[in-house]
Amino acid sequence: MISLKNITECQKCLSGKLFLLLILLPLLSLSQEGMPYRKGKVKHRLSVGGIKSFYQNHPEHTVNTKAKFGFDASYKAELLMGRKANLLIGLEYQNTGLTFNGYFSKPGYTYLFDRTYAYTHDIRIQEVQLPLAIKISFNSEKEHFYSPYFIGGIGARYIFGSYTVISNDSTGVTVFDAKDNIDFENQLLLKGLNAYFQAGLGLQYNIRNSARAFFFEFNYKYDISRIHYDGNDHSNDLNIRDGHLIFSVGFRL
Repeated sequence: MISLKNITECQKCLSGKLFLLLILLPLLSLSQEGMPYRKGKVKHRLSVGGIKSFYQNHPEHTVNTKAKFGFDASYKAELLMGRKANLLIGLEYQNTGLTFNGYFSKPGYTYLFDRTYAYTHDIRIQEVQLPLAIKISFNSEKEHFYSPYFIGGIGARYIFGSYTVISNDSTGVTVFDAKDNIDFENQLLLKGLNAYFQAGLGLQYNIRNSARAFFFEFNYKYDISRIHYDGNDHSNDLNIRDGHLIFSVGFRL
């Protein structure tokens, strides 16, 4: 038979446990909110953007060098290292191009360099890149809705495809229209492989308590080696300095 005393003691016990639970709930909630930002956690950044390219061509053999519109798509893993510093490593696709007026020395023929620059060269280059950078926020992402940040680092670039159209300006005749074999003045380990430095700024809108975010950034890449262009079957021999400013928007998962 259950006594009134036992019922009273059970009620007191349940009341104590309920009170303890009510105290711990906010603490448990706060601890869960902080989990997405814990050190060592990996977040995933996806972005797309446009590219403004800059080229320095050979002044003796070319004129009217102009950059074409480029675009970029990337995935980066973001390793959380602390309150303000994270490590970025990933994979990028870059598509850029340029046009210029220059010479065209047809294989088996000689050409007089008379400064007429009678041929237009239209070039498109595709690369895959491996960026490695440090991201430094100017404030704590966990505590602010907006976080401006700096990015700086290095990366490897590999040219896996290029396409060239060469046409005669005076006759309008296309003398070459096919895949090309553009690489670098200096190679690293294998043909078409080199490196670059990068630096940029960004602004991130943080979705609080989740570590997800939207971001906008611009990043300048300075390529260590000039690209080498030999036209059609060594019809040209040019080393072209290039740099690229990427404007991108993205989402951090």
